[in-house]
Amino acid sequence: MSLKTYDNIILLKKSAGLVEISQALGFGQSLFSEDVVVIRTENKKTLLRDSLFGKKNRKIVIYFPSSEEMFRFALERTPVDIVMGAEGIHPKDSVHYLRSGIDQVLASIAADKGKIIGFSFSEILHSRHPGRLLARMKMNLNICNKYKVKTFFGNFSLLREEMRSKKDLMVFKLMLEAEGK
Repeated sequence: MSLKTYDNIILLKKSAGLVEISQALGFGQSLFSEDVVVIRTENKKTLLRDSLFGKKNRKIVIYFPSSEEMFRFALERTPVDIVMGAEGIHPKDSVHYLRSGIDQVLASIAADKGKIIGFSFSEILHSRHPGRLLARMKMNLNICNKYKVKTFFGNFSLLREEMRSKKDLMVFKLMLEAEGK
């Protein structure tokens, strides 16, 4: 399975209604919970085992890291396709700078290994601090662009009502790439 720039990933069970809604929102191909393996773990062995299992079953493997150490491990040693949620690794920012979760070292590793950094619109909808999350996403996107890391913007909807159109995701990406204040 391959990912196109604006394919839709919906973390719900596939149904005719969801496929129809996704097509009406402008997406050609949608991936559902049956097509992906979502991993949230702090254990390296579990991450490696689950990612290998997902690849063996020809699924897209998505990982949500809980620490910088696990983030780096996922990039360097696992067959994970998409790493998401780097913005949530650090609960607080430094006094002098944002702690967005991705730095130049991790970005260069991701670029060398061909990993994709994912940005979820659903995370913004569920965030307690959407302003902080958007600032971190913007910083991560700038770092990814600088080091030529592949990025993916998707819905990653957990509810049918969270689904957004392809145009909304394109505007979301443009907003994050915008220069200035």
